[in-house]
Amino acid sequence: MDIGVKVKVRDEFKDLHVMTVEKYRVASARLYDQAVVELEAGDLVQASEKFWGAAAQTLKSIAQSRGWEHDSHAHFFHIVRRLEDESGDSDISDFFISARALHTNFYEDWMSKARIRAKADDVRRLIERLEGVW
Repeated sequence: MDIGVKVKVRDEFKDLHVMTVEKYRVASARLYDQAVVELEAGDLVQASEKFWGAAAQTLKSIAQSRGWEHDSHAHFFHIVRRLEDESGDSDISDFFISARALHTNFYEDWMSKARIRAKADDVRRLIERLEGVW
């Protein structure tokens, strides 16, 4: 629907789409690495949130590259479903649910270090599976 509004994009923003996808990829790797350090240091709450962040940034990168919305938790579930339907890989949802549990742990602090480590392994597998999708 054309509502008659014209927007002029400045030259410095013409490649923003590509830069944003890369920004999300870099953030995912950085957050994952930070989460590992936090986990080993015993800061289970921060480790949990950073593992979730790594998964979320991966999904944002893919969504951005495809022009999909990605600015809410609901969008993450839609992205995961689309990727699962596209690939036929049902593990994507399972791995995402582990990441989501880590996000919940940030607020609830109920997981043991061993459980966080297991969920973090699922996050790693999620990121690895989705690398080919980027």
